[in-house]
Amino acid sequence: MPVIYIDIDSLRSDHVGAYGYNQPTTPNIDEFATDAVRFNRSYVANSPCLPSRAALITGRYGIHNGIETHGPLSQSFNSPASQIDWAGTWGDHIDERPWWTLPELFYKQRTSTCAVSSFPRHPAPWFHHAWHEVQQPQEPEGPNESFQTVRAETVIDLALDFIQQHADEEFFLYVQLWDPHGPYKRSEEQVDAFRSESLPPYPTAEQINQHQQWDAWRSASHMDIDDRTDLAEMLAHYDAEIHYADRHIGRLLDFLHNQALYDESFVTITADHGEEFGEHGLYREHWSTHDGTQRVPLIIKPPADQPIESGTRDQLVTNVDMPPTLADYAGFNTPTRWQGQSLRPVIENAKAEWRDHIVVDHGLYTAQRAIRTEQWKFIRTYHPGMWSATVPEHQLYDMHEDPQEQDNVVEDFSDVATNLEERMAVWAEEYGTDNEDPIRVVADQGPAGYNAFQSDYEGV
Repeated sequence: MPVIYIDIDSLRSDHVGAYGYNQPTTPNIDEFATDAVRFNRSYVANSPCLPSRAALITGRYGIHNGIETHGPLSQSFNSPASQIDWAGTWGDHIDERPWWTLPELFYKQRTSTCAVSSFPRHPAPWFHHAWHEVQQPQEPEGPNESFQTVRAETVIDLALDFIQQHADEEFFLYVQLWDPHGPYKRSEEQVDAFRSESLPPYPTAEQINQHQQWDAWRSASHMDIDDRTDLAEMLAHYDAEIHYADRHIGRLLDFLHNQALYDESFVTITADHGEEFGEHGLYREHWSTHDGTQRVPLIIKPPADQPIESGTRDQLVTNVDMPPTLADYAGFNTPTRWQGQSLRPVIENAKAEWRDHIVVDHGLYTAQRAIRTEQWKFIRTYHPGMWSATVPEHQLYDMHEDPQEQDNVVEDFSDVATNLEERMAVWAEEYGTDNEDPIRVVADQGPAGYNAFQSDYEGV
């Protein structure tokens, strides 16, 4: 079974047509979704880039694998309990080594593995373990070349080469696109196609005026957002980047069809995190456990010979659920330390019983943990970053009445907040280790993004 996992950087669910967006950003992803299952409440367990991919690669939450931020604290996983767990031999007398990563599981089964990734911006030695190939494309030399300018076209070209070379065998291909992560670099013509007077309700003009007074990273003044017209222009650039990425994802999907591989392949399209655009004061940034950062599209198409109930799902899922899902469909035993659940029952049956809550972390610009239930979202802030005056220690949102998370009702429903914080503590006890909780370590040492930029701003 060919397995293709497409990981799009900084893609919000609500800017994807299949999720109801009113701009034609994703025609190819939208068409793909008609063959697949679309998860409405899909979150990354950890954000942003490094912690999210660590959760995916390890099949474990950041509280267990130890990676909650960028920088020095992101370089190595929590040590396993014993040397056998970490470096046990592969043999008939050992069914599995519990510390396996996702690529290692496929590698052990002698399935060809490849990561095509524009990921070298952040050092991550753990990411490279046990792939047969890791390809990190570069742009041609030029004055604007950087780790943040690798184009989707270049990434997809390499992905197509790998598929063509391995078309007659099983493989696991991880494809990571930098687009639509900033900096935005689409042409004026491409951006013009997405200029629109139709804007989300937040931030309001009044909120933008308030954000103009903030001297903080990615504030309205820092990003030259003076009014909602400027916001519309920023969103047009973001949407043009999404459309560009979608066009090249379409090339990959067309190639699978042309090679008669589409039906037999397991294909996932998702993101490592979202992007916020002023809803809570930061513009073009991923900085919190709010849905703008943490909620992502997740669209899954199993092989055509596998049962599926196409359509949408409202179960609460995270990217930690993806490794056991892939293992399940590939017919592999799931390593015992993986902490997610296979999505196969939900893919086959929209009404399948499922967990009633998830817990997610952010550790780059703030240090936060949030618990999300069907109705409520409770956020505990351990470090507010530059925003000590505007980011409270406790936040509670009624996601039925306030999906934009604008009205903190923690004082009105203190009993709900207390219950959710207690449930979050139970979760931490179940999924953590004997080591200190790494999100608290981040808070104690300062989130990496805060440490990098706080000296340049007065803060809020």
